[in-house]
Amino acid sequence: MTDEKPSPGEDTGLIEKAFLIGIGAAMLAKEKTEELAEELIRRGTLSRDQSESFVNRLATQAEEAGKAAQNAVARETGRIVAGAGLASAKDVEEIRSELTEIKALIASLRPVGAAAPAAEEAPPVDVTL
Repeated sequence: MTDEKPSPGEDTGLIEKAFLIGIGAAMLAKEKTEELAEELIRRGTLSRDQSESFVNRLATQAEEAGKAAQNAVARETGRIVAGAGLASAKDVEEIRSELTEIKALIASLRPVGAAAPAAEEAPPVDVTL
C-alpha cells in the first residue's frame, strides 16, 4: 500500500458515491418500513391508521438523517476545495471587485488627456478566471 493521498477529484467522487449510497439506503429503509407495517397489520398488532403514523415517523427520521448526510457532504466538499487551493465563487467575486477598484485607481492616476500606455510598454495581463 502507498501513503499517497487521493486527488481532489477522487475525493469528490467518493463523497458523491457515499451520498448516493445514503439516498439508496433511505429509499430501501422506507420500503422495508412499509413492508414491516403491512406485516404488523396482517398480524393485528397495528391498525391501518397506526401504520400511516408509524411509516410517517420513520420517514421523518430518514429525512432528517438525509439532511444530516447532505450537510456532512457539503462540509467535506468545502474541506476538499479549500485543501486543493481552489477559489470559491465568493473568492472570485471578491477578486473581480478588487480588480475593478484597481483599474479605477489606475485610470484616476493618469494625467488628463494622456493615452493608455502602448502595448509594447506594458504587456496586457490576462486576469480571466
